[in-house]
Amino acid sequence: MTAFRVDPAVAADAAAVTAVRVALETFLYGECSLSQADVEDEWLDLDLERHARVVRDGERVVGFGAVRQEGELWEAEGFAHPDALGRGIGALIATELEEHAARLGARRIHTFAFEVDSAARTLLQSLGYSAVRVFREMRIELQAPPPAPRWPDGLRVVPFEVERDAVEFHAACEEAFADHWEHTPREFELWSRSHIGSERFDPTLWCVVRSGDEIAAGTICAGDTYGGGWVRVLFTRRAWRKRGVGTALLSDSFARFWERGEHSIGLGVDAASDTGAFRLYERAGMSPKLGFAVYEKELDDRR
Repeated sequence: MTAFRVDPAVAADAAAVTAVRVALETFLYGECSLSQADVEDEWLDLDLERHARVVRDGERVVGFGAVRQEGELWEAEGFAHPDALGRGIGALIATELEEHAARLGARRIHTFAFEVDSAARTLLQSLGYSAVRVFREMRIELQAPPPAPRWPDGLRVVPFEVERDAVEFHAACEEAFADHWEHTPREFELWSRSHIGSERFDPTLWCVVRSGDEIAAGTICAGDTYGGGWVRVLFTRRAWRKRGVGTALLSDSFARFWERGEHSIGLGVDAASDTGAFRLYERAGMSPKLGFAVYEKELDDRR
């Protein structure tokens, strides 16, 4: 068996890692819209050399894995090139990430496998992981201008201005997601680096909904992401839920993308969300394209 080498990832690995991910997703689904720019954007909040690894077969990158610190719960991701499947890369990545996270204080770790990837799911189960959740990537292909959003009385939409809105917007977003499954708060600096610090940051694609002086809801959208327009964040604070705000936010996002000429629009959603987000997106005409099964494992103290 070929002896693989595991190295800390660096920014220059982005193209090779993208190739691995594109190959795997195309192998499983027949197509993939991921770009190198998407991967580089995902890495904005990741300390590559500390928390990410590439697996090399000679000089060729055949696998990638990374973990993100979330308190006692850490989030992991791992990919292996389909040409190298069945050679132990998945187990190598999973074990490397587990041990790294445990040494740094993790007590639980989440990772995921594509729903259709039976080999990856079987591997995770054999390593002591249990399936705990399913997330979906949903998409719509707009064929005509979307209907204008209908905002409940008392709400108004204002442009996003970094100096005025960023801190308050972050706080409102954190509050809205506080009751979501396994949510871990993100500090403003890290949140800002991921969103405002991205080369894709475009304030005209953000929606700020105010009720009086308070932010009641909002969206963070990005163009030219994962093959089209991407709704990165959509939230409504609890006091304004059950009034159609989510539907209006989605319509607003569709309209902003339509005006830019981006008619393929996607987002990710927790399929079991208590907020009913999955059903909201279905009613808006979106349909699932990919599925991700989340797996969990409790870790020993390996420090």
